[in-house]
Amino acid sequence: MAMSGVYNRTLEYYKQDFAMYGDVTSDNLLRNPKTVTMLNQFNFQNSTSDDALAVGDIWLNIYATLNNTNNIIAALPGLKSKFPEQVNTLDSISGQALALRALFHFDLCRVYAQSYNFTSNAAHDGIPIVLKTPSPGQLIPRNTVKEVYDQIITDLTNALPLLQKHANATAQTGMSYQAALALLSRVYLYKQDWTQCLNYANMVIADKRYQLADPEGYLDAFLVTRPQNQTGTKVEVIFQLTSAGLPNDNTAIATIFSSAAAEYSASAKLRNLFDSDDIRLTTMFNVSIKPDDTNFGKYITKKYADGVISAVTPPAIQVVRLSEVYLNRAEALYNLQRYSEAAADVQLISQRAHRDRPITVTATGTELGRQIADERNRELCFENHRFFDLSRHKENITRGADCNANTCLLIYPNNKFVLPIPNRETQANTALKQNPGFN
Repeated sequence: MAMSGVYNRTLEYYKQDFAMYGDVTSDNLLRNPKTVTMLNQFNFQNSTSDDALAVGDIWLNIYATLNNTNNIIAALPGLKSKFPEQVNTLDSISGQALALRALFHFDLCRVYAQSYNFTSNAAHDGIPIVLKTPSPGQLIPRNTVKEVYDQIITDLTNALPLLQKHANATAQTGMSYQAALALLSRVYLYKQDWTQCLNYANMVIADKRYQLADPEGYLDAFLVTRPQNQTGTKVEVIFQLTSAGLPNDNTAIATIFSSAAAEYSASAKLRNLFDSDDIRLTTMFNVSIKPDDTNFGKYITKKYADGVISAVTPPAIQVVRLSEVYLNRAEALYNLQRYSEAAADVQLISQRAHRDRPITVTATGTELGRQIADERNRELCFENHRFFDLSRHKENITRGADCNANTCLLIYPNNKFVLPIPNRETQANTALKQNPGFN
């Protein structure tokens, strides 16, 4: 039951501000004139006083989930001694909890700290590493980004043998051995350790239990929860968070991104990345525009609902899919100058999206690097990746001609590439150093 609570809390932060942050702050979206959700983030007008908005909510919700997880980890040794007949179950819980703790630190660090390569040795401020629930009034300083990543990798690595030996019966809806491998490939991608990124991506891809969905089942990969052992079904989603039993609300990702009242839509810059016959354009957006929103883009993503109904709780939030792992591998191969292999992975993802004609990718060098980045955006848009990808590539945020934000160009490097630490945290924990540029 305790782990179920952790998964529920994880979904709570994944279906709200955090899960939208990487797209709202990117060059992919337009806002509805009536938008109120994450408007400060869209305009890069964040304030330390936004305790009740995304600035405060993301920090509070993830650290609360982290504390719950740490309590479970701390209790496990005693439980193993008291219930030796349950050691396999407890080891499985331990593996899940360690991998989730790594994910929580990674998510926090991406939002409140500059990317790993912001300084040459990642010695810039990260977030506080919390491995046990703090005592009341305890002062906890920020660790460096390198220290945070070292802890993330340690937790994921320690989780692997436990997850491999004691498989999680909940399959896609729980942290599994394959999900931990996939997350390691992502972490090493951000760290720019291309050899390790390639190593872990290869391990996931070699596991034949996960396969890319057929073009006809692409939308279903998002909106239909499939058992991992269902005969004849290709399972592309490696780790997802299900929303069964959790209430919907006006800040849920389905309402903000995929309902008739959607507050954000795809920009022309994003839409123009797709070929006209790309299934990710033709089947994954609802073309709809309301008479009172004539200045609002009409392409609403279907990744969380059908884009029509006014309120819906999505059946699942996708945390990691196999297609991302292929694209992680492509980027790693590219940076290792193994261009033909990198091009083959890009071609595989693109071919799935173009079911009626053959796709060939032959580019090398800088052009191939750009094709990988564009394919990643086409495949993973609205899945909380774009802004973080631009940041780790040290690229400007350059919104298109239809930009309706207050900030249409943000030059890298910039203090606004991170959120400020919320006031309530710096006041309660005076050891916390505020991010530069925020008072």
